[in-house]
Amino acid sequence: MSRVTIDDPAAVEVLLDSSKTRLLAPFMLEAQTVAAVAEATGYSHSALAYWVKRFVKLGLLTEVEGSRPAQFRAVALEFLVDPTRVMPLEDMLGHLNGPGWERLLQGYTQEYRRLSPDWLVLLQATPQGALIRREVTPLQLAQASAGGWDAPLNEWGVMRLRREQARELRERMLALVMEYFEQASESQGDEVYFLHLGLTRDAVHG
Repeated sequence: MSRVTIDDPAAVEVLLDSSKTRLLAPFMLEAQTVAAVAEATGYSHSALAYWVKRFVKLGLLTEVEGSRPAQFRAVALEFLVDPTRVMPLEDMLGHLNGPGWERLLQGYTQEYRRLSPDWLVLLQATPQGALIRREVTPLQLAQASAGGWDAPLNEWGVMRLRREQARELRERMLALVMEYFEQASESQGDEVYFLHLGLTRDAVHG
């Protein structure tokens, strides 16, 4: 079966949790043993075995008949999750994005602490009347410069664009990110970066 729709509340909740779908993904590619997936994901065998049993109970995985050691595979190549009868849209978006926001904030906190123990927030008004807000250290203020710091990217902004400009900006950002994904190294010595891109019409201005 290439695709199944999931609307059971318990299964929906699991499939909206990225930490759980990460464990399910290897079984969507091919039949796998618990041991093989545990090694690939870094999960302990016992913890993964628990979730495999849960996935089977929820109808997401099935055991391959006659396989020794036991192998499991997803019941479909694709899952179409339908949370409409389980939760409102705001809750669905919270389930999907909440863990990512937490992870991003943890990364920012770690990197800012690495640069300096003390941070201030500087507010500046541009001649055009826009407000710029940025994080600075006392040393940066003393040097009258924000340069030379390997701080993580954390830019927020509001701009007026035509619909076609916004579409073009979205496509150019995605293309640039995909270019770097294709260049990404598999070396264990390289650092891992957490990325988030966002562009949407501002709800405050309708």
